[in-house]
Amino acid sequence: MSEQKISVREIVKMMLLRRNVSLSALARELNEKFGYNITQSNLSRKLINETVKWSEFQDIAILLGYKVRLDENKHWNGFGGE
Repeated sequence: MSEQKISVREIVKMMLLRRNVSLSALARELNEKFGYNITQSNLSRKLINETVKWSEFQDIAILLGYKVRLDENKHWNGFGGE
């Protein structure tokens, strides 16, 4: 069974919708709280092109009240054993 992958863009859009925050406001907060120098259009382009860095994604999640977490798959059977 193959799982459908969700893009970073879709995840960020969902978080923004749930928090009723615009992409412009998010860019502003990234600049103010974390010292970024990013515009709304640059952030939009990064999301579209899937070039958001892991650290940027974590900062976005923090600002929107989420935490990023990885959980070990206890049923992992090595490569090819998905």
